[in-house]
Amino acid sequence: MFQNKIGYWAEKRGIKHKRLAKECGVSTVTISKWVNNKTQPDLKQSFILARLLDISVDNLGVFEDKENL
Repeated sequence: MFQNKIGYWAEKRGIKHKRLAKECGVSTVTISKWVNNKTQPDLKQSFILARLLDISVDNLGVFEDKENL
């Protein structure tokens, strides 16, 4: 399962969801779904988010393998 940190980094950097949505070419509803782990950004959007949030793509989230925990 992918647990994202988009909301954490956006808040830490003071970047509003509206700006993330505009830069990624999606709606604020989509950003909200990403932040709440309902859906995930695609690879292109992940790179855009990482650039905007001034982090690496690796820092956007972590993958958890619940079977091996």
